[in-house]
Amino acid sequence: MYGTAGIPDIIFCYRGKFMAFEVKTEKGRTTALQESVINKIQKCGGKVVVVRSVDEVKTALEEMMV
Repeated sequence: MYGTAGIPDIIFCYRGKFMAFEVKTEKGRTTALQESVINKIQKCGGKVVVVRSVDEVKTALEEMMV
């Protein structure tokens, strides 16, 4: 409701690296616009993960922080 269309739901920097989470329900899918933004972020060296649960967030954070 308050975000910009296509931009991941949660964005942050850690140790100088751009990282983001796109939050979806168990059956939710990314839109074409979201996929386009995710690809642009990744091409620039950022990390984006689509997550569907708190456990997926924890796993992604552990992998990102290495």
